[in-house]
Amino acid sequence: MRKGLSDTLKLYGESDFYPFHMPGHKRNLKDGIFREVLCYDITEIDGFDNLHQPEFLIREAQERAAKLYHSKEAYFLVNGSTAGILSAVSAAAEYGKKLIIARNCHKAVYNAAFLNRMQLYYVYPKVIEDYGMAGEVMADDLEEIIRKVLREEPEMEKGGIAGIVITSPTYDGIVSDVLELSETAHRYGIPLIVDQAHGAHFGLHPAYPENAVKEGADIVIHSVHKTLSAPTQTALLHRNSERIEGEILKKYLRIYQSSSPSYLLMAGIDDAVFQAEREGYERLEKVFSWRCEFLEKIKNCMYIRVCQVTEPGKLIISAGSSVTGQKLYDVLRDEYHLQMEMAAGSYVTAILTMMDEKEGIDRLLCALLEIDRKLSEGGISAVYERAISAVLFRPKVVMGIWDAYRSPYHELSLKEAVGRGSAEFVNLYPPGIPLLVPGEELDGQVAAVIMAYLEKGYTLHGICKNKIKVIKLQNEE
Repeated sequence: MRKGLSDTLKLYGESDFYPFHMPGHKRNLKDGIFREVLCYDITEIDGFDNLHQPEFLIREAQERAAKLYHSKEAYFLVNGSTAGILSAVSAAAEYGKKLIIARNCHKAVYNAAFLNRMQLYYVYPKVIEDYGMAGEVMADDLEEIIRKVLREEPEMEKGGIAGIVITSPTYDGIVSDVLELSETAHRYGIPLIVDQAHGAHFGLHPAYPENAVKEGADIVIHSVHKTLSAPTQTALLHRNSERIEGEILKKYLRIYQSSSPSYLLMAGIDDAVFQAEREGYERLEKVFSWRCEFLEKIKNCMYIRVCQVTEPGKLIISAGSSVTGQKLYDVLRDEYHLQMEMAAGSYVTAILTMMDEKEGIDRLLCALLEIDRKLSEGGISAVYERAISAVLFRPKVVMGIWDAYRSPYHELSLKEAVGRGSAEFVNLYPPGIPLLVPGEELDGQVAAVIMAYLEKGYTLHGICKNKIKVIKLQNEE
């Protein structure tokens, strides 16, 4: 019989040990939503191992995760995928200060580059025009950027570029050919880091893509709370080669993770891994078949359509070129009590995981069929608005991210700020992919789209009361 973290915590919580140790609740909370779980909430006491130097219980749990994903080593993350990205990029920075990243990476990648004073070079993913969203990163485009960086410094030896970071799948479920990208990176001796936060279910069923570990990536980060059954804030980091040294990586994991890691979160990771191993195929088989039925019944709609190029765990749903994603999102939430993951310019995103039930997918189907009927009858006139296209920008870089993010700044209106260098990230949240990075120039196109997002009620970080932080010029007070 399996004896994992949760089993051990349960035995301790039901024992007669009195806790003269942290946490301060002493397992004695009688009221509130946490009262039933805090009896298992402990600190690093005898018999429970230590995340930062695991020797038995946690080490064995991490080895189970490595076995499931076929990685050389797996590490539990209790500060989310963000901690994994910060650690991976920081470890790579030990080998150089030039970092190639896909422009649609999460802001955590940019934060890691900032903290390590790295110089960023972008590889731009293709654009899926029908939905205005980022597509896959192509190996030819990646190789072109690698060669460009090497031409800038001909004396740079192979491997002088610190690393390459891509996101696959994207927040929208678009998958890149990680195997081909890995081969491209490795021809130049460069490690490939894959943010696969939304792909912890990959490799568990043949209808879904293979996981990036088995496709040759050197470091892979999985958010086990996004598509597996673990609680929020949990993730895994996999090291799969010697291109990034294990001891260096562990040093940064100790830096970026809490020195008081939650045993509840770690037990949640262990349980999710165990469930994926035992039940993953069967559960994904059911969800995939329900998804196929859903798509078959939705295909005859006049307005509603679902993007056909995502991995099966995502539904990208549009209601026609004249309907904003935000409006569709609001209708589904307010009228049908269906909470989508995200609203983009012209679509909404729904996540399907192995924990879904058919009843939920059927409710979404019925709602969309009814919305489509009302649209065809002109019965939802308020829905008809001009959709905002989500485009990938290529702003001019006027200052490095380290200097820009630390520069004195002014707060100006968007109109006044056109032509100025940004001193702050500006991004839709979710998904947290920057529209503008510190040191990039706010041009008229970007400013117009930001204003359009604000007018339509989207959540933007980095903008306050329609004002943006711009780098202060030398002659400005």
